[in-house]
Amino acid sequence: MKLRFISLIALLLPAGVQAAGSAIDLTSSWSGTLIVPDNDAIGVSSTLTVSAPGVDRIESVMLQLEIDGGWNGDLYGYLVHDGLLAMLLNRPGKTLANPGGFGSAGMTVTFSDLAAGDIHLTLPDGGVPTGFFQPDGRLTDPLDVLDTDARAALLEVYTNADPNGAWTLFLADQGPGDTATLKSWSLVVTAVPEPSAAIMCGMAALALAAARRRG
Repeated sequence: MKLRFISLIALLLPAGVQAAGSAIDLTSSWSGTLIVPDNDAIGVSSTLTVSAPGVDRIESVMLQLEIDGGWNGDLYGYLVHDGLLAMLLNRPGKTLANPGGFGSAGMTVTFSDLAAGDIHLTLPDGGVPTGFFQPDGRLTDPLDVLDTDARAALLEVYTNADPNGAWTLFLADQGPGDTATLKSWSLVVTAVPEPSAAIMCGMAALALAAARRRG
């Protein structure tokens, strides 16, 4: 009976929606050529839209970012969605001893709170860095930010928020001398469906099973 109950719920759920507690990945991406003006706080932005009817609770977020050229220690970037901000880059490598930050040029990285290292401390200082990194998380003014500042804006800020709507990436260059170019970025939003949808389907499955027993 237990196996029948589970299978009935699966059959009655709307297409593309899974039972409560069963996470799904919502993906969206952009690619092109977007120059980040050198030493200009106005910066540039790019927006992706997530549309997943029946899915309304975020479990986690990952973001992949590809940047060409520039000076990584100049970069300042964040993600905004639903009034919430996650700080991805805040002058990586900038410390009292190294006010210019890391001198590597460009990157192809994935931001995840579960990664091993904070990008402000662990981004390589040469070549074109790749791999998984925790977001910077420091909300300090980029002109004053240091490695010792508190990290209050990781991707976990989106936990339990609604995944639907606009997700905007902002990038700026906060130092003179080099120009970076945004080449691509993508989101993987892991979310779960509305509890009400699964509950209603579960009740319908119970009613159907009871009717069959009576028959």
